[in-house]
Amino acid sequence: MFGEKGTVQKIEGKDLAECRDKLNKMYGINYEIVNTGNDFKRSLFGFRERAVVVVYYIVRNQFTMEEQAKKREDENAQFERNRQELLLKNQNIMMKSELEKLSEKIDSMTDIISSVNVHGSSENHPTIERIEELLAQNEFTHSYIKMICEKVRSTFSLEQLEDFNLVERYVVDWIGETIQVAKEPIRRPPHVFIIVGPTGVGKTTTIAKISANKILDAKKNKNANDPEFCIITTDTMRVGAEEQLNKFAQVLGKNVLKAETAEHIKTIYEEYKNHVDYMFIDTSGYSPNDSTHISEMKNVLSVDMNSDVYLAVCASTKVSDLQNIFRNYEPFAYESVIVTKFDETTQIGNIISVLWEKHKAISFITDGQHVPRNIKKANKVDILKNLSGFNIDRIHIEDKFGEK
Repeated sequence: MFGEKGTVQKIEGKDLAECRDKLNKMYGINYEIVNTGNDFKRSLFGFRERAVVVVYYIVRNQFTMEEQAKKREDENAQFERNRQELLLKNQNIMMKSELEKLSEKIDSMTDIISSVNVHGSSENHPTIERIEELLAQNEFTHSYIKMICEKVRSTFSLEQLEDFNLVERYVVDWIGETIQVAKEPIRRPPHVFIIVGPTGVGKTTTIAKISANKILDAKKNKNANDPEFCIITTDTMRVGAEEQLNKFAQVLGKNVLKAETAEHIKTIYEEYKNHVDYMFIDTSGYSPNDSTHISEMKNVLSVDMNSDVYLAVCASTKVSDLQNIFRNYEPFAYESVIVTKFDETTQIGNIISVLWEKHKAISFITDGQHVPRNIKKANKVDILKNLSGFNIDRIHIEDKFGEK
């Protein structure tokens, strides 16, 4: 029997230890002994008495064993919950710590990589910086320089970059590979040459040089007859343009025909097409920004003659102006470019860059006023030889790019 909380109760046993054991089983530690004593109890049949110990006690917190077990279970469950929360918290702390360590390692590696880029990578290697300087010195465009330098970085190891002469030789080769040289078109007579371009680039002189060289080429070939050709001018704007062309034509034994409209050109073409091998058409020079006159000239030249149109530009023209000229003369659908006054500049990167950017070929180079000798068909070797500051291996570039 379990007494009420706070009430003095008693329990008997053969000794104090047995009484305590009984109390522990009933109340655990939730009891307090207030007194003890001895007593005698008769046996079952009353034949004799036996001594017993009587313990008087009170219950502090009276729970049954089931209640105590339930309480312990609850306490254990709460302990487990607390333990799991603590473990999770510790894991989060450890994870955060590990992440912080990892972040520190990444930052450290980034610093190392950055240091390598500054001191040991190809990004700012002295050889590449020197190549950039040489290209800029030759007035190559930013996009062209970027293309070459990226090619250097992707081609050479750090060890190879220490050999400047090796890299320089490859760069010269790559420049040569970006140059497109126009192949001379093969046309059924008459082969019609039209030269367009801005004012002052030497279109008239170039017409004279090309036509004179056609005669000289025929004379070198003893089995060939002198070519027949006519010269047409549409240049009615420039003072003395027709007179200048007439002087060249007279030396060649030819007359200059004047045409101001598409109808004039068509009439001349129909009259001469069955009698000449070549027709050379000189045009007026206009500012590339003069869209009105350029459009009018395009209309004048709109006759169907199966012609080859060449854009003439001066070698010393700055990059931005070259880009503007190339763009604004696109309506003429020019096949290739004639670079004039090649002797008047020491920087040719501007020409090479814009030809590369616009995907245009170069056909002729002129380098003086003398007719007929100061003109030649473009070739990569002569162009590369004019690179400033580069150590040009002439034998190598002639083997690689020379005419076979």
